[in-house]
Amino acid sequence: MILAFSLFSGCDNDEPIPSYIHIPRIDVTTDLLTQGSNAHEIVDAWVYINNQLVGAFELPATIPILTSGKQKLTIIGGIKKNGFVTQRIAYPFFKPFEVEREFIPSQVDTIFPVMSYNDNTKFPWLENFEDQTISMTKSGSNTTYDSMVITGLESDVYDYDGIDNKFSGKVAIPQGLQIFENSTVGRYDLPRSGQEIYLEINFKCNTEFVVGIYPINGSVIQGVPILNLRSTLDESTGNLKWKKTYISLKEDVNVAENIGADFKIFFNAQTNTTTGTPLIYFDNIKLVHF
Repeated sequence: MILAFSLFSGCDNDEPIPSYIHIPRIDVTTDLLTQGSNAHEIVDAWVYINNQLVGAFELPATIPILTSGKQKLTIIGGIKKNGFVTQRIAYPFFKPFEVEREFIPSQVDTIFPVMSYNDNTKFPWLENFEDQTISMTKSGSNTTYDSMVITGLESDVYDYDGIDNKFSGKVAIPQGLQIFENSTVGRYDLPRSGQEIYLEINFKCNTEFVVGIYPINGSVIQGVPILNLRSTLDESTGNLKWKKTYISLKEDVNVAENIGADFKIFFNAQTNTTTGTPLIYFDNIKLVHF
């Protein structure tokens, strides 16, 4: 167990004997049609007793609880905002997992929390490629390559099961100096009153690419890069590893010059290779906000 932080500290011989909860992992359940895949990257458990924060703990975790008897236990799944270890937060779109538990000193109670999205979460864009269509298209004034295809090859597809996960998006960029860019076909009216806005993506790649937004509020459209995503190549095996990231958009959506704008999401990669093929795979893309 690695402890991220806890409100319990110090040492006192008169301290009560703690009970413990053990959280091996946190799962997610979704409505596949309206909320997309249950793929997640929950790395922490934010734990509350009677609405008071105990701490945030990296999973798996065994957590001391200094209150005995029947108590209200609340757990919220935590993520790395923008993929940064230094920006660990309770994901705002998850509904808290709540249960009453009898806490007995020295005993360990194993909990398997399941997260679901808050009822007021909106999903204006979902792309999992399972309908074998692509909701993105060529964009950018300097783009030299714009082809994204749907792959059904088992080794390519995220968590391939032949049922719900049969297809992923794939970009294979030719050698030489190339600029790839695709953006969403749709444009989105995103909230500008401080509400959380996130883009969730499963991806794997052997080249760096950028995720950004196009604010559309006039004839001149200037892209705003938000996050660079780096290669997921596992050097020990030579395989690409699927990762999931949660990208916060509200900070860039809410700047003053974007008042009245609609937004498109874009993906951009600039490559210059003489050997090999730069590859980017996408799946389970979600634009979410309140």
